[in-house]
Amino acid sequence: MLRRPVPIFVQLLAGMFLIAALAIALTNLLNYRMTSQIVLNRTASYTQESVEQLSAKIDVLLRQYDQATQMVAFDEKVLAALKADVPPQAAEPQVSMDLNRYLAEKIRYIAGDMLLHLFDRNGHAYASNESLQLFWRMADDVAAVSWYSKMQTLDGHMLWVYGPAWRDGEIPAIIGARKLKDPSSLTPLGDEFIVFPVDKINRIIGETGQRIERKVQVMDSIGNIVYSTVPREIGTAADVGLFSKFGRNAQPFFEWKTREDQRQVLVSYAKSSYSGWTTIAYFKPEAVNSEASQIWAHALLTMGAGILIALVFVTYFTWTLTKPIRLLADGMNRLRKEGVKPIDKPFASREITRLYANYNALVEELEDVVERLSEQQITVQWAQLVALKAQFRPHFLYNSLNLIYWTIEDERPDQAQAMTLALSELLRYSVHPSTDLVTLGEDMEQLNRYLLLQRARYGEKFQVSIEVEDGLEQQRVIRLVLQPLVENAFHHGLEQQEEGDWQIRVRIYRQDGMVKCSVEDNGVGMTQEALQMLEVSIHQEQSFEKQGRGIGLSNLHKQLQAFFGPSSGISLSKSPLGGLQVMLSLPLHTSELVTVPPLLSKKGGTGAA
Repeated sequence: MLRRPVPIFVQLLAGMFLIAALAIALTNLLNYRMTSQIVLNRTASYTQESVEQLSAKIDVLLRQYDQATQMVAFDEKVLAALKADVPPQAAEPQVSMDLNRYLAEKIRYIAGDMLLHLFDRNGHAYASNESLQLFWRMADDVAAVSWYSKMQTLDGHMLWVYGPAWRDGEIPAIIGARKLKDPSSLTPLGDEFIVFPVDKINRIIGETGQRIERKVQVMDSIGNIVYSTVPREIGTAADVGLFSKFGRNAQPFFEWKTREDQRQVLVSYAKSSYSGWTTIAYFKPEAVNSEASQIWAHALLTMGAGILIALVFVTYFTWTLTKPIRLLADGMNRLRKEGVKPIDKPFASREITRLYANYNALVEELEDVVERLSEQQITVQWAQLVALKAQFRPHFLYNSLNLIYWTIEDERPDQAQAMTLALSELLRYSVHPSTDLVTLGEDMEQLNRYLLLQRARYGEKFQVSIEVEDGLEQQRVIRLVLQPLVENAFHHGLEQQEEGDWQIRVRIYRQDGMVKCSVEDNGVGMTQEALQMLEVSIHQEQSFEKQGRGIGLSNLHKQLQAFFGPSSGISLSKSPLGGLQVMLSLPLHTSELVTVPPLLSKKGGTGAA
């Protein structure tokens, strides 16, 4: 199906508008990307600074506790108690109580809500606080904890980890642990633990101002979450992938998919060289890009306004540019409707003015030429049509008379009489002077007469199946459009096949606004190469049929095209029955479209007999 050509106005309008829109869009998009990147870099710098401040404040708090525990660790009274090589069961209760009170006095000046817990080398425990206690009451229990072995490798330095504590039940706490040694001999004296609730960090997090919403986590050196603004996460294991990423010196600001809800977030972090803790802040991308989103909204508004203005100007200039071309096209279109008329209008463009001057000069000479050629062309076309019909009819007459001759030769006079009458009706039908167009029903009657002639010759050797779709009996066709196709099936298909029954199938139906007339046989058929060569010869425009398989197929094809136009004609293919299929196509209900040319009508018909 051919597509309708697009007007040049639409082409120019679409092209120029597309260029303008792309230029505006690309400019705004580039500007947005640069601006959003600047905003993102600024936000990343601010968030990184904020996280580093949080990490530093937490370190300050831990160092204060560390210094307090060092004072206790080097206290002479504490060292004396730890050096005493006394089994726990032999220790006097009064000695333990005195050391507990002494530790409580020392810690009281640092923080009231804090526990200092000592184990000597014999496993005897000392504590500064009765309300807050270490979760592991026995030295052996502490030694079984996973981070205890790491504490021993730190050579007296403090290991800070998350761990549970006990205060009227289990609570989340921060534990500092170190190995105590004799300052003079460096022999192990026991273990020192400092414990305080995680709530201590809440105040530090809250004091740090924030410009955008965030989630904060503090992760210890072994991968446990010490603190989180989401309380249920405290004490849980950190995301293994994220923890390992921090261990590989990741960029300070990067994207990450959360383990809990699989959402993309921006992560900023700072790692403490003192405690080994990692302070992490999670930001939603939309919160970080809020300023960029506002910039994008302004960019879209600017883009829309620019495109609208561009559309107005492009439409105006395209209209003024294509108006002269449109007028010229309208003038050319009127050549076949209203005759040739010059166009006399002023134009601002010199090139368009010269084009119209040449057009006006051309149309002054064109009308006379058209009048002279029209009559010659009609005469030539009609003479060709008459020659085609005259060439076709001798084929049919010769074959029919030959058939009657053989019938008389076989001593079948009654059948010969019936065949003669049928032939006379066919000849009268063929040379009827009224019109060259008949109904499909009339042509079917003549086909039946022809089949009567063939039945008289071959008897029951052949079978004919005729299917006509309802409503097509009044379709206008040229005379003898079906009989040559069936005759072709007999002469070149079935008669070349001596054995077996002969079959002919005729189908007439509608398809895609056309009437299809199919004639098939189970004869000898043709090879694909020979079939293609025959179809090419039938469709040749420069010559009539000279030789080949068809009886008048080339002539019939040219008659159809002369009456109904180039969309009509004949096509060939292999039949499912085994022989050849000839397909005839012509427009549906075209009786009003084809008439005898008026010039020849005045001269008295076609002259064909």
